[in-house]
Amino acid sequence: MPQRTIPSYELYGELLSGASTDPIHHELIRDRSSQHDWTIRLHRHRAMAQVFLFRTANVAYRLGDVTHRTSEPHILFVPPGFVHGFRFDEDVEGDVLSIRTGDLPPGPSEALLPAAMQVPCVLARSDSENFADIEATFQQLARIYRRMNVERRTLLETLTQLILTYIAGDVRRHATIGTLPTSERLSRHEQQAEDFCALVEQDFREELSVGDYARKLGVSPPHLTRVCRKVLGESPNGLIRQRRLLEAKRLLEYTRLSISEIALRSGFRNPPFFSRTFRQCVGLSPKSYRSSKEA
Repeated sequence: MPQRTIPSYELYGELLSGASTDPIHHELIRDRSSQHDWTIRLHRHRAMAQVFLFRTANVAYRLGDVTHRTSEPHILFVPPGFVHGFRFDEDVEGDVLSIRTGDLPPGPSEALLPAAMQVPCVLARSDSENFADIEATFQQLARIYRRMNVERRTLLETLTQLILTYIAGDVRRHATIGTLPTSERLSRHEQQAEDFCALVEQDFREELSVGDYARKLGVSPPHLTRVCRKVLGESPNGLIRQRRLLEAKRLLEYTRLSISEIALRSGFRNPPFFSRTFRQCVGLSPKSYRSSKEA
């Protein structure tokens, strides 16, 4: 598969600029794979590492050019930038932990990816002295993830660090399966798409047009539009809107600001337009979305 056709997602099916309000994201594997006919096509995450805990066997995956089918429970660690994809059975049981390291403080961010884990690693349960402890820590993290108290983020970072430390210890004791890939260099268009997403992250609250972003990148607006559609599968305006809506969701969940204030802080200058856009894209009004998170 040509490199330029492999999408760069944050969470599978969601684009680069932000899919979650949390720098650490947990979900059950079946939650997302069931929405995609149990197949996760080849993709990569440029700024996010992932830990997969497969509690059941018979998981088929591809990691770079390496393909494998598990015969027992496994742990798979995928650092940022590595292409991967999966085929699951419908009775799959397991978890995935996604770590957006760029949003973590410098100290914890550096500690969360120990030197032993700068490349992918695969651990079968029979090769892991820490498998039971990792499984138990995943269960604890899943419980904490659903909470909304003040110590939640600190606990999530601590438990994530513990999981990665357990894995790093196993990696030092055992060889990984197969010849694992190295991170791939970006094509010119992929780099331009990532540069655009970085600008969106920086400036999404400002009233900037696609032309403004294109000038900052030194390209024409039509070229920027072609690059975004080709690499990210979305228009520049669509990506800007997505990032603004992500910020609105975060403010609705974690603050008591008024809807009008949230609209302004998310980059929408017209609160009624914000409410219409939010309902159209999310399926709920801002007020209903906030209520659903408080339930």
